Amino acid sequence: MGDSPPSASHSVPVVGWRATFASLSVPEFALYFYGMVAFFFGMNMMVVLRGYLVYDLTNSEVALALIMLSVALPMLVMAPIGGVIADRIDRRSLMIWAQSAVCVLNLINTILISTGQIEFWHLLILSALSGTTFSFVMPARQAIIPNLVPRELLMNGMSLSSSAMNGTRIIAPAVGGLLIAPIGIGGGFAVLTAMYAISVFFTIGLPKVPPVAPEGDVSFFGDFIDGFRYIRNDRLVMGLLLLGIVPMIFAMPYQTLMPVFAIKVWHVGSRGLGVLQAMSGVGGLAGTLLTANLDRSQSKGRYMLFAAMATGVFLVAFALSPFGVALPLLAIVGLSMMVFSTVNSTVITSIVPDGMRGRVMSVAMMTFGLMPLGGVPASLAAEAIGTPAVVAIGGVLLMVTVAAAYAAFPQFRRLDSAIQIQRADRDRERAWEGEAAIARASAGGR
Repeated sequence: MGDSPPSASHSVPVVGWRATFASLSVPEFALYFYGMVAFFFGMNMMVVLRGYLVYDLTNSEVALALIMLSVALPMLVMAPIGGVIADRIDRRSLMIWAQSAVCVLNLINTILISTGQIEFWHLLILSALSGTTFSFVMPARQAIIPNLVPRELLMNGMSLSSSAMNGTRIIAPAVGGLLIAPIGIGGGFAVLTAMYAISVFFTIGLPKVPPVAPEGDVSFFGDFIDGFRYIRNDRLVMGLLLLGIVPMIFAMPYQTLMPVFAIKVWHVGSRGLGVLQAMSGVGGLAGTLLTANLDRSQSKGRYMLFAAMATGVFLVAFALSPFGVALPLLAIVGLSMMVFSTVNSTVITSIVPDGMRGRVMSVAMMTFGLMPLGGVPASLAAEAIGTPAVVAIGGVLLMVTVAAAYAAFPQFRRLDSAIQIQRADRDRERAWEGEAAIARASAGGR
């Protein structure tokens, strides 16, 4: 199937507000999107319910950190392997099997909770297994989008995919918290398990995506190494991947420290924490809707720079403000971070060949594993110098690092031109390969 989506020929130009949701006019992408909503609704419910359950069982902040690491470390280690598999087999099948595994793991959780047999070590193991399965789901989900929408709708499709994550991040945690009183933790896990099952149902309706990476003549390990070799040799892709890591290290620890802000800094308790999480999600959702209309923009490099600088400025302001003022500032942080990450991942997706896309996007996904690892030193520093100071310093370091990257890497400043050159080179290579294949076939026929 390559880079040609099944419904590309049916796409029609749309303008105005309808353009924000243009990708949903492609039936295959609509199925993907609804499955994405169900999957991330279950995931975001799980974050709240699992955290509540862990603290209820242990009354320990360290236990919460261990659970977070048990999810993140497998993602960090296994993501490249998931990317190789996403390039070697049908991405639809990989998504179905991996999402089914997540569903089964949470069904086990539900049974253990409902029967009163759940223990902390159960949660550690099941969380680690969930992190492992996410390593197979996420590269395939990212890599399949260009197979479902035409190139001119790629940023729109990526943005709507991100909106599914951020929209559920606003609603699902609240739903999970509200379900605890009437149906208990076990009932809440039953609901999120059902959401995972619904995501599998929608994924089954997607078209098959035949693999592009060689299957017989190149070993699995060879494919694994080829992915990293491709990134090393493509300076633009490597630069964009490294740039995408910067906010995860310097900015994202604010999310790890959010409970400290709510309880110790502003004294607003669990309800205030819920409001903070919702405001961050609202900003992120607004950011995805904003970037949904940037497909034809010729200023993607400037958008990334502006978004990164805005994240740093408003993160500093958030850390040093009272609760009421911090809420809208946090929404702006969420918006600017989402603009940065969506443009960054869309550009990477658009310039990477289809046969490499799963592997490259799996490396991009490894940044999610870096987030809790960045949160650990931030938490230790917060004990020494205070949480607001740590978050403010992170905002400053983000701005300095991104500014230095733009100064040292001219392609970031001329990103759209670099993208066009990269695409043209790739199209020429594809044409040469096609001509060579025809020549070989003709020679063989004689």
